[in-house]
Formats: sequence, structure tokens, C-alpha cells
Amino acid sequence: MDGGGSKTALLLTDEHDNELCRVQSGPSNYLSVGPDAAKAAIAQGISQLTERPNIVCAGFAGAGRPDAKTFYKELLHSLIPDAQVIVESDAFIALIGAIGVDPGILLIAGTGSIVIGRDKDRSIFRVGGWGPYFGDEGSGFWIGREAIRAVLRSLDLQASGEFAQRIAVKLGLKSISDIAGAWAAGKVGVPEVAGLVPEVIAMYPTEPARRILTEAASHLRWLVETASKRVGIDNCRKARSGSVACHPVMKELIGLEFEEPQHSPEWGAVIWARQHYHQEPVLSRKC
Repeated sequence: MDGGGSKTALLLTDEHDNELCRVQSGPSNYLSVGPDAAKAAIAQGISQLTERPNIVCAGFAGAGRPDAKTFYKELLHSLIPDAQVIVESDAFIALIGAIGVDPGILLIAGTGSIVIGRDKDRSIFRVGGWGPYFGDEGSGFWIGREAIRAVLRSLDLQASGEFAQRIAVKLGLKSISDIAGAWAAGKVGVPEVAGLVPEVIAMYPTEPARRILTEAASHLRWLVETASKRVGIDNCRKARSGSVACHPVMKELIGLEFEEPQHSPEWGAVIWARQHYHQEPVLSRKC
């Protein structure tokens, strides 16, 4: 299971890694959408599986925090009480899926942003990924927030135009001046703000889209360069994932060379489950 701020992807395989079922439900990052919405998305996804799994390996945004890991473990145990449960961060399973267990780094930039890596001693580390309010620079939420800020500044200067109109329409607002009230009322949240990225990219290379995306790329490049030094290997393996990091415009602006991920984050969870339980004398398990 791969749960983030935009969606939750579930993959069911048999003991021979044959794909049995693949489904998708809503966002399950409870730090951004709230515990009730996260529970509903996870429960909906599990209800669509064709069989009940014996082992659940799930990566969730924010699960690097002890309180979040406890939340997800307790929820999964309540939904599938007979299953063995492994909970990791979504970044961790994405790394395993992208480059396996070798030293290297993975840039993830979608709703949030983080680089997760494994150094030459096989220790896992992270750079960035401190959430939408204190970090996640260069992420979809960061881009959307900067777009809203740019529009609000244009209102102050009485210079709003097409960019402001498109942002307001995308958020379902009559005027962007309604954003503070919509946020306070919960009508606009992290997923909606991150959902502004296509509008910003569509306006590139005009301003303020050019400035926003250029700054976002600079933040992401810094994360990658910082993490690369921590690996301790020259020219370490680098991969990227996420709707922002993999968009052609952002690829060009970031300007670094990456290899293509070997597998999806969901497959990374399957791989990690196999590693975690490979010594158990169980002949038939579904992950």
C-alpha cells in the first residue's frame, strides 16, 4: 500500500509475486486530510481487494513520525486483524521500489517533497520532507501556495489578471480574496492547493509561473545535491518520482540526471515485505 496526500494505491500479489489486484482510493495522509478522511480512504481501498492479504506492508506520508506510525498500525490491525502489518514511510517504500536496497537516493516531489537515501553503510536517511507548514519546499503544495501568494499580491497592487482568475476558478472560489475563509472552513486544504500545479505549469513560461517553478526546481535540486553528499559514494544512483519531479517542465528546470525507477512504490512495499519475512516458514502468503 502506498498512501499519500493525493491518493492511496493498493497492490495485492500472491507468493510468486503475480499481481492479483490493483486498486486506488482517496488521500490517506492524516496530517493533511485528517484522521477520518485517511481512515475512510484506507478502508475503501481494502474493501476493493479481491482477497484478504496475509501480510500488509504499507508506506504512508508522515509515517516516519512515531504517532503517525501508531495511527496507521492500529488502523490496519482493526481493518485486517489476522494480517501481519509493516508500516513505513511512503518515501521509504518508494526508495526500495526505485533502486532496491543499494546505496543511492530518491527524490520524491508530488504533494510534498523529500529525498530519502541509503548511504554506503546501508543506513537510511532523509533530507527535507518536514510537512506542508514547515518544509516540503518545491512540492506541489509549495507551488500552489506560492501561486496563491502571487495572486494575493497582485490584488494588493490592483493588477490581477488571467493567472489570478485561473487560480480562483481551480479552487472553486468566486474571488481569490475568499481563500482565507475557505481554508479556515476546510473547503480548501492541502490537496486542493497542491492541485494548482497543472494550472501553474500551463501558464509557464509567463510570470509569475516562471519564477515559481524556477524557485521550486532550485529547492528540489538542493535536496538532491545535499543527499548525494551524504551517501558517501561518487556519482551515486539517483531516481525520482512524483507528479512534480517527473513533469517534463520540472525535469528541465531541475537539470540533473536521474535513472528511471525500477518499480513503483507499491512494488517497493511488496519487495520490503519479502525481505522482512523471507525467513518465515510460510508457503503461501499474499502481500
